[in-house]
Amino acid sequence: MNIVVNDANVLIDLVKLRLLPHFFGLQLVFYTTDLILLELHAEQVEELRIYIEAGTLRIIELSEDELLEITLIRAEKRQLSEQDCSAIVCARKVDGKLLTSDNTLRKFATRKQLTVYGHLWIFDRMVEENTISPAEAISKLAELRETINPRLSLPKVECDSRIGIWEIL
Repeated sequence: MNIVVNDANVLIDLVKLRLLPHFFGLQLVFYTTDLILLELHAEQVEELRIYIEAGTLRIIELSEDELLEITLIRAEKRQLSEQDCSAIVCARKVDGKLLTSDNTLRKFATRKQLTVYGHLWIFDRMVEENTISPAEAISKLAELRETINPRLSLPKVECDSRIGIWEIL
């Protein structure tokens, strides 16, 4: 079973896109940290509560040693927030892949030998596992790029390639 650790930006975008049931319907084991939950607005946490209470989204409460590890990571890469560092610590702890769209976090985590995926990987999984239709993927990807998070800067070539594939499915 694939284990994934969710960074705040992924969860926030999925809430805004109203894709949580489709995302949590994937054949994955989902984690995040207590620090990342604190970064979310109350309404966003409320949207996630059903998945937390069902045990679908597992929350790691960080130990003192893990908090120290976060401090050491932040000393190495000051641009990362405590929440970003907590995602790295969690991914190491559960031997999971990191889900983030934060470019600084992505590059740093990759340098630390973590596997990192982003929004496009999530869309690919949802289409492959039929939790959303290809047409809905096209619509939601457009909404993400144009309305929800236009600063995300998803690679146009990769987006267009997926859209082309999804249009013929």
